[in-house]
Amino acid sequence: MRTFLDIIKNKTGKFILIFVLIGLGLTGGYLLANNLLSGQGYSEGSLGQIDFEAGFEPAVVQAEEGLDDVEGANADDSGEADGNEEEAALRVIAAEAGIRSFQDTNSYNAVMQPGSEYAVMPRLEGELEAVNVSVGEQVEQGEVLARIDAEMYRYELRQAEAQLDAAEAEFARLESGATDEELAQVSAQVKEARISVEGARNEVGFAEEVYDERTPDDMEVEQVENELEQARIQLEMAEKEQRQAELAFEEADDNYQRMANLYDEGAISEQQYNEIRTGREQAKTQLEMAEDGLRQANIAVDGAETFRDMTLDLYDFRVEEEQMVSQATTQYEAAMAALEGAEAMLAEAERGPTDEDIRAARAQVEQARIGLDMARSVYDDVEITAPASGFVAQVEMDAGEMVAPGNPLFYIVNLDEIKATANVSSQYVGLLATGDSAEVTVNGLPGEEFTGRISSVAPMAGEQGGFPVEVTLANPEYRIRAGMRGSIEFVTDEAADVVVIPRDGVFDVDDDEAAVFVIDNGTARRQRVRTGMESDNLVEITSGLAEGDQVVLYDQAQLTDGQAIEVVEYESF
Repeated sequence: MRTFLDIIKNKTGKFILIFVLIGLGLTGGYLLANNLLSGQGYSEGSLGQIDFEAGFEPAVVQAEEGLDDVEGANADDSGEADGNEEEAALRVIAAEAGIRSFQDTNSYNAVMQPGSEYAVMPRLEGELEAVNVSVGEQVEQGEVLARIDAEMYRYELRQAEAQLDAAEAEFARLESGATDEELAQVSAQVKEARISVEGARNEVGFAEEVYDERTPDDMEVEQVENELEQARIQLEMAEKEQRQAELAFEEADDNYQRMANLYDEGAISEQQYNEIRTGREQAKTQLEMAEDGLRQANIAVDGAETFRDMTLDLYDFRVEEEQMVSQATTQYEAAMAALEGAEAMLAEAERGPTDEDIRAARAQVEQARIGLDMARSVYDDVEITAPASGFVAQVEMDAGEMVAPGNPLFYIVNLDEIKATANVSSQYVGLLATGDSAEVTVNGLPGEEFTGRISSVAPMAGEQGGFPVEVTLANPEYRIRAGMRGSIEFVTDEAADVVVIPRDGVFDVDDDEAAVFVIDNGTARRQRVRTGMESDNLVEITSGLAEGDQVVLYDQAQLTDGQAIEVVEYESF
């Protein structure tokens, strides 16, 4: 103790004491302030134990003010322990049940197809002289798409014109009577007609001869097929015989090798050895014969296949050869008709016209006039025109190729309207009807919706299992292209003026039943409801709620029936 007082008396000791007091003051102020901030209080006795000298009076005042707050908090805590304070309310977000018209929709993948499409086919045979359009080009109805070489048809037109002129001249001659010069002319026509008949008859004979020589009939095709089948059967038999002979030779060879060793060792006689060797040689001979037979069978099959292919190739010309025979026969018949007409004209000129002759001549004129009209119509068909306006989707042939009736040259699609086709499941197809509206979206046109109407509902399912349903929609700017994919949203049910709430307001959903928390005077009351249609984020409430009822959204698992709540936000919908 004395030593400590000695230290204080000197100058250095005084400084040390001052520093110690300052440190004690700072430490005490820090501890008091920290306890007040953390909610811990001190009694007056505990405050009296701290020395607040050396300029720390502001800290003491702050601590005393904090002490009053702490004492107030302690009083509140004791009051809560006594049950005087109410339970804190849970803060929730709510929505109010409203009345709306409601639709239930289902969406299906769809393919965009043209409103109409046309296969443009030629009516005549011939060589394509020109193709005037290309794929993607827009054409108008009646526009010339291509042209067939018209030389042959121009000749037929001129021939028809000449026949009409001849018929009209003959009619005039009959009316005026024949002269000696006219009789000579008619006689010459008869001779010329007979020559034409003879030539046409020869053409028919030649065509029939070519047909008989080059064109096998169905029986011949069946015969070569049977011969090929027989050759294949013989090949299978030869393969079996070769395998059997090979196995027999292998067995004989093994036996021979074994017996040869025994013979070398003197275990068997020379006669036995020779018999075994002879058997091996015979087996080898049988194998060689079987292999030769297999080769012959393969050659026979190849030959039968080649002959069958040649026969089928010739058979493919059957239609062409038949057409040649038909054309030659038609020409022969025409020549015979011309001959008969010429002979009738000669006889008529010789005996003089009768009333019947005059009528017949008049009929010939009419017939020739009809033939000329037909020839003109055929000649017009050398120009292949668009049957309707649209876009060229396909061009099947180029200039210089041969065309024939029945083979499409062009495909034209009309994109003024688009048919969106979807396969609808059996569960919903019965809810759709033609004329109903539907919303169509196209993958290549994001953010856009097109409204169309159901134009057809298939009465039976397609190959993919669903029922094809077509929706027709306008496409004035041709933005939708055939083949694009998208989806169709069909309205499968709708109701007017029904009670709806957000889907986030229901929980414990089981089929058409669910639960909600209804807000009743600041408390959450659990309520069973029945649900109906759903669309977007809304659900129809068929019973259990009325317009204006407020329900809790989200986090219903944190609530209990009768719990106090505070609505902090209302969501509108």
